[in-house]
Amino acid sequence: MEEMEVKEAIRVDHMVKYYRTRKKVVKAVDDISFSVLKGERFGFLGPNGAGKTTTIRGILGLLRGITGEISLLGKKINPNKDTTYRNHIGYIPGELGLDPELNAIQICKYLSKLYDISFNLDEILKIAERLKLDVIRPIQVLSKGNKQKVGILTALMGDFELLILDEPTAGLDPLIQAEFFEILKEKQARSNCTIFICSHILSEIEKNCHRVAIIREGKIVEISDISELKEKGLKSFQLEFTTNKGLQDFLIYLQNECPSATIKSQSANSVEILIPPEKKRFLLHAVSEKEWAGEYIKDFNVNNSSLEEIFMKYYDEEEKNIENMEEESK
Repeated sequence: MEEMEVKEAIRVDHMVKYYRTRKKVVKAVDDISFSVLKGERFGFLGPNGAGKTTTIRGILGLLRGITGEISLLGKKINPNKDTTYRNHIGYIPGELGLDPELNAIQICKYLSKLYDISFNLDEILKIAERLKLDVIRPIQVLSKGNKQKVGILTALMGDFELLILDEPTAGLDPLIQAEFFEILKEKQARSNCTIFICSHILSEIEKNCHRVAIIREGKIVEISDISELKEKGLKSFQLEFTTNKGLQDFLIYLQNECPSATIKSQSANSVEILIPPEKKRFLLHAVSEKEWAGEYIKDFNVNNSSLEEIFMKYYDEEEKNIENMEEESK
């Protein structure tokens, strides 16, 4: 029996975008390729200036000079010419351009006519209530967080097959952030829509996405399931010793036997260290079998490193590479 072909909601092949300044040419997106499967929540991570928003605007045809191939919902498109495809995408831009004199409902009604889509007022009012948004007040008197909620309403007002969300929780308090992701999950459960989330808030991507791509200096350096990425990332060892002398004995042993380990935190009798995954079994054997200052270890716990720790590892490596290049050029 032949397996059914998995449909891709987004496919990007060899996207490149240059920005020219008076002094130099900057490669904002440097020959990147990735795909997002239909029905998944895909996180796109990187610090400011890494190329996240440029990638999104390239997909949506909001930039000129993009090269490469883009396919959305199984169809190859030319972003600068095939503009009607945007009507099938719910989009939250990084910078909202909302008419200051209109309120949330008026903006949704206007956009529904512009996109030629149906508009379910009751559903929008329910979402607004969950987000604690006053839909009657005009945009010009709203706080940054409440303006962001209006942007969320415009992305969720239609039965879009694809949601592209650029920093969707900017300006929202933690409780509203959590509620927003619950709304997304419920919508996806009903419609099997695909959600592409661009963010620099690593914890929300870790909790709410299936897969993630990490972009650095315009290049994608990792694409993986989050669970697999964490599994092959650094391991976190949290160790508690009976005495401070036992801890000091262990730290000397660690420096000699596992110099690649990093001390994350330390107190009188406890320490948390990060080690490469290939050292996990070796260190487990040592901490459980050896005595430290005449006493066995009191307690220990082993976890996968967080997505934030994995993310920072890529950027630490980049900084080290730059430093090495600078030293070699002297």
